[in-house]
Amino acid sequence: VGDLINARREWNALIPKMNPADQNHAGYLVLQMGWTSQGIRIANEAGLFDNLDLRFPLVYPEVFRRISAITTVPHSFLIAIARQESAFDPQARSSANARGLMQLLPSTATAAAKRSGLRTPSAADLYNPVTNVEISGHHLARLMTRYGGIRPLVAAAYNAGQNRVDGWIKDASGTPVDIWIETIPFRETRNYVKNVLAFDQVYGQLLGNPTPMLQVHEATVP
Repeated sequence: VGDLINARREWNALIPKMNPADQNHAGYLVLQMGWTSQGIRIANEAGLFDNLDLRFPLVYPEVFRRISAITTVPHSFLIAIARQESAFDPQARSSANARGLMQLLPSTATAAAKRSGLRTPSAADLYNPVTNVEISGHHLARLMTRYGGIRPLVAAAYNAGQNRVDGWIKDASGTPVDIWIETIPFRETRNYVKNVLAFDQVYGQLLGNPTPMLQVHEATVP
């Protein structure tokens, strides 16, 4: 009936009482219902780490494929950002008022839409997966251009803001990127970047386009 708050409460009370087999069945049940974010949560909390169907579902496949083609943001990277940001919950809303699959702030979405020649979205529009991924894709494309396609820098800027990342790389030219990641002063952003890179690896494999954890041009901070 759409009462997701109380539904989550019921699931959160029920899942710890289940045996592993029933937890597994419950995860697939909610996945079949379209409640993807809860399926991911069940898999993680129940330790079902080998259940890739649950942990790394492919949702809105045509949306991500189309926006990747339009913006040239790598397909698996685009999906990895959504997986990290909202676990594919189109109704997600953070305490900072970021909304939708890609957790866009209304101000960021408005600026990105304007730069890209897209219609200015209302806050409610950001709960539409197509609108949300499209605007986010253009925002990520701009960050990819700004940071020379170096995904760790792009992910860090998406999470913490480009002004912070510009400051973090100011005196880091030539630093190996994997070492630079460990120097990110915000633990949230540090873990965010690591997760996105890991998720990008998984989705690259699932989409039949595996890529190195760090590509050649991503070896050092420019």
